[in-house]
Order: sequence, then structure tokens, then C-alpha cells
Amino acid sequence: MLNKLLFHQFPNIKSLLTRLQYEFISTLNLKKDVLFMNFGYTAHHQGTDPILLDEEEEIHRYPMQLYHHVAKHIDWKNADALEVSSGRGGGAHFIVRQFKPKSYTGVDFSSRAVEFCRQQYSHLNELKFQHGNAEALAFPDNSFDVVVNVEASLYYPNITKFFEHVKRVLKPNGYFLYTDLRYEEKVAIWHAQLKSMGLKLIKEEDITENVLKAMELDRERRIELVNTYIPRLLRKQFLHFAGLASDSSNALPHLDNRRYWYFVLQKA
Repeated sequence: MLNKLLFHQFPNIKSLLTRLQYEFISTLNLKKDVLFMNFGYTAHHQGTDPILLDEEEEIHRYPMQLYHHVAKHIDWKNADALEVSSGRGGGAHFIVRQFKPKSYTGVDFSSRAVEFCRQQYSHLNELKFQHGNAEALAFPDNSFDVVVNVEASLYYPNITKFFEHVKRVLKPNGYFLYTDLRYEEKVAIWHAQLKSMGLKLIKEEDITENVLKAMELDRERRIELVNTYIPRLLRKQFLHFAGLASDSSNALPHLDNRRYWYFVLQKA
């Protein structure tokens, strides 16, 4: 209830608290088992074949499948791409290897996350990372063929500014690949904000059930990560942040009465 109140009545405070929480995570001695921070995606239960992964990638299956679902609907050949809020770079690395764009730039407000990514993925010349603000993207107009944003914009204080910059930095005919979640009563407002961007809607999809199923299948691993890296005093808060009831409960994961949507939009 407090989480929802902060989102609705005090979005700037909620955004600040979330960013502080994220920065705290960035200070931890996280290893390579924490390369993704999204809830994940699966369609296995709907009859869709899982994507093929190497054995060492299996621990990241569900977060990787979310990036695969986000990216698979467009042609990436010769594309210059930007990911806003690229986190620890797992998604950027996956898209570069799987879809082979010409270049891929990850931007994140956490300087620690950016430094980690620069060290972790230094072997890929087409992949680079830099510090930046989603609401003040420091790139020229018409710079990118693709802009990617995965499960991050709900924490931006001013979503309109972010959308304005996305439209500005996209080249004509460029794509905005976007997925995130909102409280059910805010979904219509969110869709209206997207429509006001003036981009052509190519695809929209409610993937809430796919995300929840992935969270269920990935539950034990996610609880283990919280128990491994988060001090005991803060674990309950972080478990809730990760959509998990508690480390001793068998309750199914939750999205706190939020709906998760995926969009493909194109600049005319």
C-alpha cells in the first residue's frame, strides 16, 4: 500500500528512493550471476519454444527471453541502437550477440553500473556504455535507428521528457522498443502519454501473464540472489521490490496489481 501511495501521490520521492536503492545495489560486490534486473518473460506455457542458449547462459534464461521478445520484431541489420537505462548490461550484450546491430550504446544514470559494463563487455567494439539521464539524453537529433527501454521508465520523474528525447534522437523510420509496467488504474493514462509522442504504433501487447509465469519459474534463483547479496535487515524490502512475498513463503510472485505491456513504435 505504501509503495502504491508513493507512486501515485509522490512520484518524485518514489523515484528518488528507487534510484537510491538501485545505487545501493550497484555498490554491492555483485558477480556475473547478476547481469539482468528485469522480471523476465516466458511463453513456454503457451506452446512457444524456448530460445536456444548456451549452458552458462541458462541462469539468465527468463531475463534474456524478455530482451529477445522486445527485440525480435524488427530488422537490426546496420542499426545504430541506444538503450536507455541499460543497467548491468546483460540485455545490451544479449542483443548485440543475438541480433548483431552495427552499434549499441547503453546509457545509465549509475556511474558504478556504467563502469561495471565497460569492464565486463570491453571485448565488444560495437558495444559501449556511458553515464546519462533518461530525461536529458545527450545525443544529437536523428542519431539512432532503434531506442530500447526495458522495465525502467516507471521510475522516471517526468516520463514526458523521456518520450520527447526518444522521439528527438530517433532517425526517421526508427523504432522505439519499449516494455514496462503500471498500476492498473494508470494504464489508460500511460497509453495516452505514449500516443501523444506522435509515433506510429506498430505493436502493443499485454504480457503480464508471461512475466508472472517467468517470475514463478525463476523464483528460487531470485530469492537466492537476495539472500546472497542483500543484508538481512533489508531483505524483506528487496524481496518485495523483486515481486517476491518473502524468503520463507510459498506464495506466488506478484506485480503489486500492475499490468506489464510491450510496445513497438516507429518514427514517421
